[in-house]
Amino acid sequence: MSNKVIVMVYDSDDTRHGEISILESAHKAARLVETLLEAGFGQDRIRIFNGDEMGMQVTHRPVVALVNNEASDQSDQAAAGADEQAEEQRELEEAATRPRSEPREAVAAAPFSRDGIRFSSLFRPA
Repeated sequence: MSNKVIVMVYDSDDTRHGEISILESAHKAARLVETLLEAGFGQDRIRIFNGDEMGMQVTHRPVVALVNNEASDQSDQAAAGADEQAEEQRELEEAATRPRSEPREAVAAAPFSRDGIRFSSLFRPA
């Protein structure tokens, strides 16, 4: 890490913005400042800094997302669902290859119902 000279020229409208030049020596920085002054930049807009480059260390942190229990249950169910889906696929393949000895149970007499409750009865008319 070598010692550098930083010359900053602020914008005339906004001192939070400007142009930065990083130079190898104080002699080169002095020549740049002379050139800037001759070009019409005001002395109050020019700043000179002396500094060394600093090293940095980057570490990665785990990212945590807080979710409610329903979302957590859904993600657990999704993981379990993949296993169940593979098992169902295996059962379907086995069922397709073996002969049927019993007739398959007919579709429920009342479509869109479960446990004796019709789906449409759960909603009231508007």
